[in-house]
Amino acid sequence: MNTMQISCFVEVATQLSFSKAASSLHVSQPTVSHQIKALEDELGCALLTRSTRTVRLTDEGMRFLGYAYEMLDLMARSQRDLAHGRARDISTILKVGVHDGMEAQLIAPVLRALRQELPRFDPVLRMGAESALRDMLETGGVDVVPEYRDPKEHAQSATTYCGVCEMPVVCVCSTDHPLALAASASVRVLDLVTAGRMAVGDPHHCAAPLVRAQRQVAMEMETDHVMMGSNIEVCMALARAGVAFALMPQLPKMAGSDLCTIPVEDIDPIGFGVRVRRGRRSELVDRFIAALGREFRS
Repeated sequence: MNTMQISCFVEVATQLSFSKAASSLHVSQPTVSHQIKALEDELGCALLTRSTRTVRLTDEGMRFLGYAYEMLDLMARSQRDLAHGRARDISTILKVGVHDGMEAQLIAPVLRALRQELPRFDPVLRMGAESALRDMLETGGVDVVPEYRDPKEHAQSATTYCGVCEMPVVCVCSTDHPLALAASASVRVLDLVTAGRMAVGDPHHCAAPLVRAQRQVAMEMETDHVMMGSNIEVCMALARAGVAFALMPQLPKMAGSDLCTIPVEDIDPIGFGVRVRRGRRSELVDRFIAALGREFRS
């Protein structure tokens, strides 16, 4: 087992694509396939299931992903520590799991605030699908995962949800969209049904509460007025371009010179918080939760 094999596996597990993993690692796709096959042979189990169009983690692959991140982190930390001639305090390292790039940007001010409080604070960001992040949380690959609360979710045995705030659902559109030009303080679902096209996220890549809010409107719309985006970032790009409007939780600093946010009266707010392992939390995790609350309530 070597670093290249582990790096190839982590990239494929994160991207769910051999070609994208090869591009990220600047190697050929056959090289990635060969490295992962050698790793699977050494471990004696399949880590991935492959088809012509999809890549999925097996149960063994889910479990190994957390260990793979730990091994890569340990190697990187040892190199940095030895290069600086000092050992870092493990209590200053916080591993945060995020679902997409937009989520990473949202928590950036929180990480900055913690770095101002703790000069040696050293965050590690890991991106992955929800199922992969849950598994990493249980195995120690991440310490905390920001997420939207799903009231219909079954209880998790090894993790628990800690609420931070409730976010109203808003319609996001460009400043020259008819909804923005109407200058209404709020809108209702019926207003959105006749407001043109709506961009919705893929249910496999969007939080369940947001998917339900989108469906509440989409079910009343003409089929050709519903645009499928792969994730929240794509929906936001379509809204910013003026092509469609989107539904989103009211996130900090979302509105800007090119975007307008309008509260939707008859869609329930969405709870936001973090998922952590059950049991006693570290002081650093508690500081992260507190800083997240300050940022999202401001």
